[in-house]
Amino acid sequence: MLSLFLALLESEADRKQFIEIYEQYHGLIEKTAIRILKNQQDAEDAVQNTFVQIIRHFEKTFEIDCKNLPFWIISIVKNESLIILRKKERVAALEVWDNIPVDAESVSDYNELVQLFSKLPETYRAALEMRFLLDYSGKEIAQKLGLSESAVNTRISRGRTLLKEIVEREGFSK
Repeated sequence: MLSLFLALLESEADRKQFIEIYEQYHGLIEKTAIRILKNQQDAEDAVQNTFVQIIRHFEKTFEIDCKNLPFWIISIVKNESLIILRKKERVAALEVWDNIPVDAESVSDYNELVQLFSKLPETYRAALEMRFLLDYSGKEIAQKLGLSESAVNTRISRGRTLLKEIVEREGFSK
């Protein structure tokens, strides 16, 4: 796996620096991930994601004071572990839906709701779907859409307003 990470770096000096970071902090990163996730496989994913994030922001390793570097790395592994936990919670929540009985009325209501969402402009629809259907945080939506978190919040707010207007105009209220 180390060779894969090294292939992502451009210069020999960067590779050397990364090897030092990898060897010095790998054990700490793994212990932190296991403590948070309590699952070896998930912890390995978090460790791998942590090193990918370190490489993505590798220029910061030169800017951060040596005594603060471990704190920066631990914050990355904590974030990556929490992302994995949130994804597992979403999957578990969706599995519960499999046991809910579906009747014809709820299917037609759902289809109407989907049609209402489809009437929204794409910019608002994407943000609303990610927030309310996929339960993404504002930060996750911002990352996926390549926007600032405040822009995402604005889109969600405006999208809700538009959706309310469409609901009132279409008469979709029970």
